[in-house]
Amino acid sequence: MMGRAADDPATLPIRPSARLSSLVHPTRNHFLPPDPAAFKRTIPLHGRVIVIAPTRAACETIELAFGLTTVETVLEREHGQELRDLARAGKGFGIVAGTGTGKTLGIRPIAESILQEPLKVGVVNREREATPDTPTWNVVIVTTGIARRWFQDELITLRDTIVVDEIHQTSAELELCLALGKRAGCRFIWLSATVDPAFYARYLGAADVLVTEAFDPALRARVTVESKQAEEFFDDRFVRHLIQQKRGVAVFVPTRREVENLATSLGARWPKLTAAFYHGGEPIRVIRAFLEGDAQRPFLLAMTAAGQSALNVRGLDTVVIYDARYGNVVQRGRNVLQRMYLGANEILQMAGRVHGRVPNGEVFILSDRRLVFDELKPGPPEFQLAGDAERVAITCAAIGVDAGDLELPVPLDRSAYRRAVALLTDRHIIEDGRLTTYGREVEAMPVERPWGELLVQADPELVPLVAVASNIDSLHRMTREERDLHGLVANGSDHLTAANLFAEAVNQHGYLGQVYGLPRHLFEDGLEEWAERRGVLIKAIEDTALGVAAVYRALELPLPKTLPYASKELRNRFIELVARVMPFDLVIDEHTADGMEARVSRNSVAGSWGAVAGTLRFFGDRFGTPRAAIEGTTIPYDLVRANARRGPPRVVVTGPRKHQGLAVTRRLSYFGFDLETMTEEIRGELPPELRELARDALTDALLAGETAHPDQGKVRRALEELGELWRRSGGSLAELATPALRERIRGQLEGVTTWETFLGRRVRLDPLALAPAEDRQRLMGLPSMVRLLGDAIPLDYQVEDGTGVVELRLREGQLRRLQERDLPLLDRPVRFVVMRGQKPALRGASLDEVREQLRNEPRERKQERRQFRGPRRGGKRR
Repeated sequence: MMGRAADDPATLPIRPSARLSSLVHPTRNHFLPPDPAAFKRTIPLHGRVIVIAPTRAACETIELAFGLTTVETVLEREHGQELRDLARAGKGFGIVAGTGTGKTLGIRPIAESILQEPLKVGVVNREREATPDTPTWNVVIVTTGIARRWFQDELITLRDTIVVDEIHQTSAELELCLALGKRAGCRFIWLSATVDPAFYARYLGAADVLVTEAFDPALRARVTVESKQAEEFFDDRFVRHLIQQKRGVAVFVPTRREVENLATSLGARWPKLTAAFYHGGEPIRVIRAFLEGDAQRPFLLAMTAAGQSALNVRGLDTVVIYDARYGNVVQRGRNVLQRMYLGANEILQMAGRVHGRVPNGEVFILSDRRLVFDELKPGPPEFQLAGDAERVAITCAAIGVDAGDLELPVPLDRSAYRRAVALLTDRHIIEDGRLTTYGREVEAMPVERPWGELLVQADPELVPLVAVASNIDSLHRMTREERDLHGLVANGSDHLTAANLFAEAVNQHGYLGQVYGLPRHLFEDGLEEWAERRGVLIKAIEDTALGVAAVYRALELPLPKTLPYASKELRNRFIELVARVMPFDLVIDEHTADGMEARVSRNSVAGSWGAVAGTLRFFGDRFGTPRAAIEGTTIPYDLVRANARRGPPRVVVTGPRKHQGLAVTRRLSYFGFDLETMTEEIRGELPPELRELARDALTDALLAGETAHPDQGKVRRALEELGELWRRSGGSLAELATPALRERIRGQLEGVTTWETFLGRRVRLDPLALAPAEDRQRLMGLPSMVRLLGDAIPLDYQVEDGTGVVELRLREGQLRRLQERDLPLLDRPVRFVVMRGQKPALRGASLDEVREQLRNEPRERKQERRQFRGPRRGGKRR
């Protein structure tokens, strides 16, 4: 039944259904000006200033900064004139400035110096579309995803200046924008917090880097490093110290759960301590009192890394940093989530909240490392692009270039890129290196590619469900650990369960409103009580509302006041759509198509067995080994078989040697999975369409020595002799290479139409005729062994990258005794192979290289044993 992956491409060829003409289509990309030609024609004299912000909220902050003209900042005081001179000189430059120095406010004087005309500022992001007035703007503030789309449509040219705010907040989209800006010849001005600017200065051709900070040496904080867990650190003695001194404390821990547990437990134990938490799942308004200085000290605010550089907490004088984070590490083209130590950049940014900025500041770093705070230096950025080969492939297809033509800031995994191009080609999104009409429609949707495909191919009745599900990252990230999904679970589907949650929020507590002219769902006060009861993160609901509004805008559909729940009929139609299009990652019986084990996520409502379509996420277990988990929708086996496709026919030699014959096989495959292989014996004449395939199969079987042909033994011996001659020649006798011999044998099978005619056809492969006598004598006269230190050492001739080499087969004891002076002089480079019984052989180009491998092996085994040792008795191993 369901086997391992087929040899075919990972995804079967997908052609958009012919019924697409009757479905809903995006009419235009609302992130682009309604009249792109007018935008290109009306370029200001000095071009435009394109400000790229990392988030939608950052766009609003930058827009507000353009309206402030009287605020004096550290940056203006220390580098104001220098900054304006660099801007007017037409040179690219960087600004490295910590929080509170005013680098965002510095964008306005930069733009004024460049444009030398009144500023007309506009914003384009998921919430605010481009308008007919967009061509009149000379300052455009965009998010990274919008900027990439503008580069693809050549709306940003070499006359424009790119200002990148918070460039240290790396993402695949930002890194693509940098490469596309370099390709367009744009000038870059970039702003960053704590980061080593050397890379950006070199990569973006900065003429200068202005470094400034708000650090006051007289306000140096007292820094303490302790090897403790966060819960252990906040003991009664320390909390009493916080309360007595009325301190304002920020605690940075890595996960949402740790943030909530820490703040909740301390708040319950110490009523006099105002405790709250903030993470990516909470709206910023929940901690507005801390940002505006209204929170009474003593207070404690627990945060994830989301608050480390984006928030200014007033009244803060103490920072506690737990030395751990979760980050994506690119491994073989995949983003693997790993728990790791904080980098120097993160520690310096977190400590910088009080270090050098407030009197009597205290910084506590909870780490089992030997950290010396004063020795920490900003490090280079950590790039993400290598793990998003599909985004690179789509972008390159949109502008008609190969990834090799872009000067990316990080080397791209070329194998992963080729796989992504093959996948998108099979899905008819890319053709001949360019986006197809279908691909452009999918790419225009304001969601990820898999959901864009479903939206383009969904019936109108399914659009509300797909629009909602496409904007929810995952059911797990939408809800808290303790949640109540009673009455909303769509059995077998995380996607539809999440859509039901959002539909209930809208139907019970939502109403239609407008924000920046975009119709969207807004919510009444009862939403917070509902979210608390259901265990749902409010920010996930609000972000989904914005995303749904953007989808309806893209499809030119009116946003409905209420949303449907996933009834049985709609659920079945949704699953049928997913099974037919299958744009997601696919797991069958807890394995991927390439055989990797992939468990269904712990909090998923999808079934553990069967086919699950969704998002495959990779994470490192406690030993660092990559594991995979999926969250999505279960696809019944009958739908899997109904949408499976028969592969092309293959002719094979089958049966035991005395009863061999020809057979045709066809694989029944479903998006990379072999469901079954059907074999049918061929009796009599081969059909004309199978004869060339049969010649290939018979030729390969002869080469492998697997047929009952009368000449099989002679052919096998001739192949062995000719192969040895070819290897000894170093590959110079091309007519003796396997491809040439294969074609020679295949030519002798011309006209074979039955198994019987194959057995009656003579197949000759004469080494005497193929290899000239003088070449044979010379090559066979080469030594087959040498004597070293009294031992006979076999020699094996090989061809390595088109060059002949000779391998010395050694035992481990011989390797230890052998010296370079003992080696014989041979006519080609020498390689060393150390045979070690059941252990893998060691290979190297020199004795030192092989010995180094041998020396490192015991250390590697020792480290492996230490790594897999279990937790200590009586406590957790850190």
